[in-house]
Amino acid sequence: CQPHKVLTGRRDRIYTLRQGGGLSGFATRKESEYDAFGAGHSTTSISAAVGFEEARKAQGKKGHSVAVIGDGAITGGMAWEAMHHAGSMGSKIVVVLNDNGQVSLPTSYNQVQKPVGALSEILASASVEQGRGLQIQDNFAKTDTSESFQKGSQFLKAASKTFLPEQLSSAAAKRDEYARDFVKTVPFRGSGASSKGELFEQLGFYYVGPIDGHNMETLFEMLQKIKREHEEGLINKPVLLHIKTKKGNGYEPAQRASDRLHAVKPRFNFVDALVKDWHGPGQHLSSMTSSSATTATSTSSTKVFADALVKEAEADKKICAITAAMPGGTGIDIFEKRFGPERTFDCGVAEQHAVTFAAGLAAGGLKPFCAIYSTFLQRGYDQLVHDVALQQLPVRFILDRAGLVGEDGPTHGGTFDLSFMACIPNMMICASADEAELVHMVHTLAKIDDMP
Repeated sequence: CQPHKVLTGRRDRIYTLRQGGGLSGFATRKESEYDAFGAGHSTTSISAAVGFEEARKAQGKKGHSVAVIGDGAITGGMAWEAMHHAGSMGSKIVVVLNDNGQVSLPTSYNQVQKPVGALSEILASASVEQGRGLQIQDNFAKTDTSESFQKGSQFLKAASKTFLPEQLSSAAAKRDEYARDFVKTVPFRGSGASSKGELFEQLGFYYVGPIDGHNMETLFEMLQKIKREHEEGLINKPVLLHIKTKKGNGYEPAQRASDRLHAVKPRFNFVDALVKDWHGPGQHLSSMTSSSATTATSTSSTKVFADALVKEAEADKKICAITAAMPGGTGIDIFEKRFGPERTFDCGVAEQHAVTFAAGLAAGGLKPFCAIYSTFLQRGYDQLVHDVALQQLPVRFILDRAGLVGEDGPTHGGTFDLSFMACIPNMMICASADEAELVHMVHTLAKIDDMP
């Protein structure tokens, strides 16, 4: 988002980022004509792109709809709902899957290198660091999207439909699909060899990749070809372009810290000497200081909650913790380091599932603490009502970032939580005034077992 702002006329204001009167930390329509759709919460881009494309078609306008989505955001159900819809309509959108191996902020049980979720296993077989194999896929993608390949493919499909019986025609028409799948499963090391493309192709997409997302020449060529072939009718379906990238590429502290520097603030550069003395991902970047930083002396409410929950869980083996891709932001990483994956669950960017999963745990006899950002819980509101409150299941929801949060702006400000939670039947609402009350509150919640 920040490079996008720099490239779209906001470079001179970039140091006002996340400040009053300054640039938003996210895309926002009122800030620039180049921010086509507001963003702050993940997983929305494909749905919006399908809407843009259908609106463009209905009005006879020229243009292209492109959605960029990360491998973390695509774990959310809304992305798959959108792909299901786009594929069924043959909507000519382009989805760029930015895959940097950060399906979820890392938790210690997956040792950082292995992100959360089954989808990460499908996507993880290619890496920018395994250059040779990825170069092979780069070259194949160029062929796969070439005009001659697409015209040849259309000719063979048309010929088979004309001259072969229906059953044989159907099989022959898939010849190029079978050939492409075969090439993509050839075991070139680091090439992304797997059947991941089939996952998207069965949803009606034309899958291209994986390619090296840091190779600007290849990336530019792919986007130009896809754009042209959509225009000329050589590809009449949505396209998913799978690119492999490295988180924080070009900035060493960000590259080496998988759990830090996902977003930037003004004057975020670290002193070079400190970078040289830093010994890897096991050490949090919070131990570094920048020239403009001040040392925090107070303990955050998030850590107070996490420490209190650990203490309760040591005494009660039924207590478990749930997060939706935000272990560090909610304190669940502290709980997980103490109790491991047997009692800690990271659902990925899937708040709806997290809420109902917690309801299932409660119905099954456990004591779930479901820690989600206040505004992210808005995405699981129906589940709050239907799956938790109406059944009076004792799920303990911990809403981090409640109330005004300042620099993150309206997309992350928990200004509605008291209102939307208080109107739900059977829901007990608690709000601590200070750290001591918070500790006592965690203890009380652990003992209440007949309501959410």
